[in-house]
Amino acid sequence: MIKNKYLTLKKQHEKEINDFPLFFAFNDEQFKEGLKKLNTTKENLRSIMGGGFIKKEDVKKWQNLHLKQYNEHKNNFKNEKYVYDMFRYELGNHEFIITYDETETLGSLNLTFNELNKNKFLLVLFEKAKKDYLKDADTWN
Repeated sequence: MIKNKYLTLKKQHEKEINDFPLFFAFNDEQFKEGLKKLNTTKENLRSIMGGGFIKKEDVKKWQNLHLKQYNEHKNNFKNEKYVYDMFRYELGNHEFIITYDETETLGSLNLTFNELNKNKFLLVLFEKAKKDYLKDADTWN
């Protein structure tokens, strides 16, 4: 079986995030539970947006983790299989078959139409992934 290179890296990154000492809280009870989980106080927290919190002393580790993940993702932009798998997965993930809107797919990858059009390698693989995705979608009924 041929693995989806993009999904493999995405799952690895999700595991790294899930293993990081953090919590998400959307009410007082969850916040109190999160403080206990991290064995810390409110004064020792930093928000990571989206209702997430980490300890102050973990901020640099958190930044380094995101930088590492970003670099791993971008370095794979040279790999044809990775890029094809990436576009193919995100087209499905953002329901291109329903919306026919490429903006959401590209936005999820932090790519713009301008960047895509300037990079023939990415553009060719995006068009191939889109064509294959739509062809496969015809068989889903």
